[in-house]
Amino acid sequence: MAGRPDPAGGSRRLVLPAAAVLLVAGCLLQILAGYSHPDLSGHAWGSDDAYISYRYARNLAAGEGLVFNPGERVEGYSNLLYVLLLAPAAALVAPERLYAVSTGLNTLFALAALVLLHRFTRRRLGSFEAAIVAGLFALCPSVWAAVASGLETPMVLLLQIGTWILAEQAVEEGGARERRTAAGLCIVAAVSVLARADGFITPLLAAVFLGLRGRWRPAFAVAASTLATFGALALFRLSYYGWPLPNTYYAKVDGPLLLRLDNGWQQLLTAVIGTGLLVYLVAFLMAGVRGLRSFAPRRPDPLPALPFPAVFAAGWLAYYLYIGGDVFYDRFLLFLFPMGTWLLLALLAQLARTMEAGRSRRRTAVLAVLLAVLQLVALSKDPRFQFRVPKYDRWVLLGRHLRQEPAGTLIAVDAAGKVPFFSGLPALDMLGLTDPHIGHGRAEDRAYFHVGHDKSDLPYILSRKPALIAIWLRGGWTQHTRGQDPLEQAGYSLDFVLNTTQDSKGRDLVDVRHAAPAEVRRLVAAGYQYGLFGRAPAQPGRATVSPRNLSNGL
Repeated sequence: MAGRPDPAGGSRRLVLPAAAVLLVAGCLLQILAGYSHPDLSGHAWGSDDAYISYRYARNLAAGEGLVFNPGERVEGYSNLLYVLLLAPAAALVAPERLYAVSTGLNTLFALAALVLLHRFTRRRLGSFEAAIVAGLFALCPSVWAAVASGLETPMVLLLQIGTWILAEQAVEEGGARERRTAAGLCIVAAVSVLARADGFITPLLAAVFLGLRGRWRPAFAVAASTLATFGALALFRLSYYGWPLPNTYYAKVDGPLLLRLDNGWQQLLTAVIGTGLLVYLVAFLMAGVRGLRSFAPRRPDPLPALPFPAVFAAGWLAYYLYIGGDVFYDRFLLFLFPMGTWLLLALLAQLARTMEAGRSRRRTAVLAVLLAVLQLVALSKDPRFQFRVPKYDRWVLLGRHLRQEPAGTLIAVDAAGKVPFFSGLPALDMLGLTDPHIGHGRAEDRAYFHVGHDKSDLPYILSRKPALIAIWLRGGWTQHTRGQDPLEQAGYSLDFVLNTTQDSKGRDLVDVRHAAPAEVRRLVAAGYQYGLFGRAPAQPGRATVSPRNLSNGL
């Protein structure tokens, strides 16, 4: 659809810069004062999982290879390209600065996505609609949270938007321009495969879209580029790690299909209700239904053909439900915001042909305001946007505390990001993301599924004899065992308790080696619900407190 003439085009030149300023301001606000997950004190300075990638980048920069622990090859990251991008910075800056580098990269990716969206919408729909798309993208708190997380999400979003635009162009163009666009799509497809473990899905859905629109040559080219890159990457994994897929896949995509679908549906419903995505989902449904009707036989006047966003959303949401959703809320659903906005405006543009321009723009402006309000409601509902300075991050605190341990001290931890990263110690991931034995094992409770958190192997963990074990003290995995508490039986005693509330208490890591059990229980009830257990000979006056005793006593 060609863009409509814009009589106020000169006055709209500042739209894109203004949107860019708003986007950067929102991202900085989230980085400095917001959170990356509803678990506030664990994700104050970025997502804990992001620091797994940072650790791989640091080890690569130090000459240890793409490893989590030097000498142990396991692919515990799911974002190879992002790790490679961070590695040069990891060689140049202090560990504490790598988060700033990561969020700086993410901000650039978000800005690039903004520019692509604005230009594409202006060309297709007009400057007025382009201003709305840019403004709503800049005022999207979910985008701010993605940037502040330190994860690769903004880069993936940029690649998804780039694939969308190139796929639409490939449908329209012919001859030499079609070949150039197809070549660009093939390049983006290869980069997408390297960007994230599920990066092959986006270009393959683009190939499906092109096939549905009758553009078989670019469809086959994109599919071939995707599969070739994925095959080459699988061969690298086999030779370097011994497995064709990342360890994160084996650790996460497990459990009965019905449980995964149920968990994924609940995650999707939570994100839709909490972020204003419901209106956008309606737009996808409307566009999909109208597009499918164009394939009906013997229709003399078919409706507009199936748009890329409808095809992409259908395929991606099916994948999202299949894997059981994601613990990071709307991370995998971010594309719904820009694509949904664009679809709504495109549908309104079709309706505008039957009404006068001024009346059409007023309705579009009202819709834009309503969409902005729906998006910004999250600021009052979502705990990620409980802005405050200073922020308290329990995992950063514990990781820095463990720096004093002798080099080579093995720690076992159920949060494998910041604690290993800041301590620099070899670490055993008790949830299996960076451990092949646990990652490739089966979940102990097959009636339970929570993506990335349903696997562990307590006998294996204890057989590794870590010097320190860091776990939750209430509702932890040890409460399901019978007989004597396994940590106590293996010779571990509680050394420290850690404040897990949102705010610092001044004394956030408390030494309880000589505290009475009653005092420890009081601290746990006050919010010190994470413990560091040491494996050491019994000492006079040392408390003998186990996770089970604490759970039973509260």
